[in-house]
Amino acid sequence: MKQDVRPARQAANSLVPTIFHELWWLDIATGGKFDIVEVVQDGRTVGWLPYFLQSRFGLKYSVLPGMVHSLGPAVHVADGSPETRRHKAGKIMRELIGALPPAAVYKYKCHGEITDVVAFQQEKFLTGVQFTFEVTPLPAEILWNNLSKSKRSEIRRAQKLLLSATIDDPEEFWRFYANNVEQRGMKNAYHGVPTRRVITECLVRGCGKIYAAKDADGSLAAAVFCIWDQASAYYYMTTRAARAHDGAVSLLIWEAIQDAARRGLIFDFDGLSSNEGVSFYAGFGGVLRPRYIVTRATPIGRIAWELKESFRDNRYFC
Repeated sequence: MKQDVRPARQAANSLVPTIFHELWWLDIATGGKFDIVEVVQDGRTVGWLPYFLQSRFGLKYSVLPGMVHSLGPAVHVADGSPETRRHKAGKIMRELIGALPPAAVYKYKCHGEITDVVAFQQEKFLTGVQFTFEVTPLPAEILWNNLSKSKRSEIRRAQKLLLSATIDDPEEFWRFYANNVEQRGMKNAYHGVPTRRVITECLVRGCGKIYAAKDADGSLAAAVFCIWDQASAYYYMTTRAARAHDGAVSLLIWEAIQDAARRGLIFDFDGLSSNEGVSFYAGFGGVLRPRYIVTRATPIGRIAWELKESFRDNRYFC
């Protein structure tokens, strides 16, 4: 069997476990500044891994771009028992990791198909975990009954006061989102041009939707942007006006969960980032799932990274 590990700028389309692995998404999210290592067996790509080398203060580092919420190796092993496939996948992952160019820091939040991080540990990565809630696609009446009693009441109240709609104009959504962030005196974690490009691409490609809630006068109260791939729909961006009804976002999430179920997709809340988020998401009847976080740093890289992280809000509730 011929096997090769090499840098590559393209990868097999069949190895795209999440929307964040799509080359068009990576290209927008990084401004084209990403590269790929891949493992090839008998002329066929069986694994690939993007990386994002940047330099600061003379140190090279690779961390996920802000618009890429999870990533990690994309691996395909078709034959063998579950244990054999796990062993082969682990070997491919180690080869991918070993092919990464030197850097002071590497950090990934792995996608849901990565069910263990032994290969990363073998390659001297430290590992942690962030949890997310997932809602399995089920008939609407079962999904409704799985909601907490308080969540059902909240949604019913919102349905009486708000009109459900969709937004087809990325500019309209972005203006509403950015204005709400500014009014709250917060720093916007997203940049306008690439965010609008991603939203536009998702709407054109049929892998995204902007859910909106409007007051009786037609003014926007809340909006939620969800995206999806072949397996999951993701709760990607959300915003609400300060005056909005407390149940506005819950109403939109409920609609998105039903849409995902009709497509046969898992609804992924895309990570828990606060105590409030745990309580809020739990009401939708989902199941906790792990998303593994892996980090490898040189001694100098670790000091520099920890110093950098100390100056910003924690992105992970681990």
